[in-house]
Amino acid sequence: LITLVVLAKASTPVPDTSPECLSCQQQVEQLDLTWTNTTAVAEVLESLEAQCKDKYKLVKREICDKVAEVLVQIPPQIFSALGSLAWDIPAGTCATMRKCTVNCCSADSIEQVHLSLAAQDRSKMGVTWVTLSNTATEVEYSTDPDFADGTSTSVNTNFATGNINTYKSAGWIGTIHKAMMEGLKPNTRYYYRVGGSDDNGVASWSEVFNFKTFNPDAESVRYGVVADMGYGTNSDNTIKQLAQLVKDDEIDVIVHSGDIGYADGYEAHWDTFLNKVQPIAAYVPYMVTPGNHEFWYNFAAYKARFFMPGNDMNADPFVSKRNKLRHPFEGDDENMYFAWSYGSTFFMSMNSETNLDLPDFHNTMISYYKNNVLNIVDRNETPFLIANFHRPLYCTQSSQCTRNDDQPNRLTVQGEELFYQNKVDIVLSGHIHDYERTFPVYKNAMVNATVDGYT
Repeated sequence: LITLVVLAKASTPVPDTSPECLSCQQQVEQLDLTWTNTTAVAEVLESLEAQCKDKYKLVKREICDKVAEVLVQIPPQIFSALGSLAWDIPAGTCATMRKCTVNCCSADSIEQVHLSLAAQDRSKMGVTWVTLSNTATEVEYSTDPDFADGTSTSVNTNFATGNINTYKSAGWIGTIHKAMMEGLKPNTRYYYRVGGSDDNGVASWSEVFNFKTFNPDAESVRYGVVADMGYGTNSDNTIKQLAQLVKDDEIDVIVHSGDIGYADGYEAHWDTFLNKVQPIAAYVPYMVTPGNHEFWYNFAAYKARFFMPGNDMNADPFVSKRNKLRHPFEGDDENMYFAWSYGSTFFMSMNSETNLDLPDFHNTMISYYKNNVLNIVDRNETPFLIANFHRPLYCTQSSQCTRNDDQPNRLTVQGEELFYQNKVDIVLSGHIHDYERTFPVYKNAMVNATVDGYT
């Protein structure tokens, strides 16, 4: 006897109430209260100075006073920085210190479902989801919403186990599942659900989602282009409007150029955001590139949670696979950079970030596009060439455009010639929280642009 269980889209994770976790949070909370209180800081400084006067003679006392003055400035700066991350400071700090665990979700939940164009072949569609248990699950898909003739693809949970081990450095506990739906017909609507049966034959499934495959005869392709979204309320209206456009079948693909959920190292925010965008990402492919708010733990969460071209769904993404046979468009296999096409548009999805929160187009990536990708792109088949990454080459707030004290225009120096010589049509980016667009620009000057009579 098989029992069908339809699960909620999201859940309320059970918090860590272990003595070690609660003690850590109490200590951090008390430190936060102390070092963000001006009166308390002044009292600490006064006490340190008094100890210096009692213990040392004049010369050493002056040194001691200076040291005390410097030391008393450090904790307030630390807690001020933590506050800017929008963390739950006690919970986030103790999870980072491995004193607390952060469950992805409740034990009976299947959630954070999202699609991706994980292969160059449009008869395939990648799908990713999250559970607390590491039990093997699968995706079932069919043109029939009742799955009368469905096809199931098993998931290798060895990949998920690797992610559990990695995530414990930030306290996160959960299993990330990835699968590829294959043999899809063009311009066809498919229905799918993720889950599977346990050893007792009891089936646990997500709700049923659907998507429409690429239509080779379509006159146009419609993209939703976003950046700098975040898990908080600031993204509510954007997500609501995108979800409605998806529901009305008016968007084919989402392109998100970095600063995805603003998790800033607190893994619970990733769970919140990916549940929040599930009404979008479970119905149309959701393509991403990294931003500076993903750099924590060397982009560990970003690398594990997404399934972009070249990412090996059956392996730990932190073990290099650079010797395997690869498609020329598959990038670095860690979701950091890759190439993909959809209809008449070809995307260079790039990484503008380092794990030190600085801008950089790494030489390896530039070489990949120059030597592996742009030499074989067929501009007759895909006449539109778009580059997307997080930090802009040009912006009104030039000091914030590509922050780097040694080379303020670093990305422009590294990448502009590549774009110019290969006639890239559009560059999409985020980072600066303003809407701006420009005429074609090269070396700080407008070029070959005639729009509405203006040159």
